[in-house]
Amino acid sequence: MWNFNKVLNVSGWQIIKVVKEKDKTIFLLKQRRVTADCPKCKKATKIFHGYDKTRSIKNGTILGILCVLKFKPRRFRCQNCLSVFTEQISLLNNRQRVTQNHKIEVIFNLSDRSFSAGTKKYKVSYNTQRRWLDELVKDKLFDFKSEEKKDKPFVLGIDEVSFAGREMVTTIGNITDHHLKGILNSKRKDELKKVIRSFSPKVKSLISEVVIDMCPLYLMAVKQVLPNTSIVVDHFHVIQDANKRIDQARYILQDIHKKKIPRYILTKNKEDLISQQIHYLADIIKEYPELHMFYVTKERLREMYRSKTKEEANKQLKLIISTLESTDDGELISCGRTLSRWGEYILNYWHNKSTNGFMEGIHNKMKLIKRISFGFRNKKVFIQKIMLSV
Repeated sequence: MWNFNKVLNVSGWQIIKVVKEKDKTIFLLKQRRVTADCPKCKKATKIFHGYDKTRSIKNGTILGILCVLKFKPRRFRCQNCLSVFTEQISLLNNRQRVTQNHKIEVIFNLSDRSFSAGTKKYKVSYNTQRRWLDELVKDKLFDFKSEEKKDKPFVLGIDEVSFAGREMVTTIGNITDHHLKGILNSKRKDELKKVIRSFSPKVKSLISEVVIDMCPLYLMAVKQVLPNTSIVVDHFHVIQDANKRIDQARYILQDIHKKKIPRYILTKNKEDLISQQIHYLADIIKEYPELHMFYVTKERLREMYRSKTKEEANKQLKLIISTLESTDDGELISCGRTLSRWGEYILNYWHNKSTNGFMEGIHNKMKLIKRISFGFRNKKVFIQKIMLSV
């Protein structure tokens, strides 16, 4: 049997009657405590002075039925200062007509629903949902209390994801414990530096590594604020950069030859190709030899990441860079210089094999939430809904 005091979160109250109506269930309550504390002198008194008007407050739903709590606040006369006052109600703040339970239920409904769905289900306006969302989520942004309590080193992940088109936001998370810690409005260096500087000295000391993508702004920000922390370039972004260069070369050749060149066959892992695709790939490379070196570079980078030691990976990376820089293709030379510039941070991967895989998973969830919500125009609401959902 249910303990309704626990279900309704009304400990300290007695349920004296339950009235079931068509679209709601009304619980009539009264306080168990016979005394009240005077707001003026803070002394307890038990001199009863009558009732205030009946109050009805919403308290979430049970099995889809709205729960309404009804009670009459009592008035007391203080024995010490003789003032008359209405008792404090622990269920809610000031003159609000909903409990914290109700707010939490309405807002957590937004984690996989749109605001309009929340309005339809709970009869709560968009602006009210926005206000409650702000109240409940603001304390979750960049909260590292759990990390301080654990007092164990962790890896910080920093990555970017699209808000709309080319407008990017920056995601920051604890990769070790798989927690999204916050989202920045942009990918600006000064904004990232400001947030990292706001971390407590203890949190900064616990960050063992920072995993980033190949963004110079992130690199400079982390080096300036966390100079003694190891920085790792996520291996996914290294391979992604190689695939982008294949794609750019493919587009140029398509424009020149006025003929479509398939992308998937060039970016797919070599070992995942079936025999028919291997022959097709050989035909493409034969017809467009300019793509050969781009494809080989991508596969050699993938081979490098299979190295067991940092020393072995370093040898392979140096060989890849020297091969690229010895070509007469400007794009391949640029690729070699990029790998050379990021080489130290690419090789730091072999210290602990840290990746931003968790952050990429968060990005996929963010895209799903955008689809469910039919897109966002307000970046603040987008960030709040993501923090609520994860």
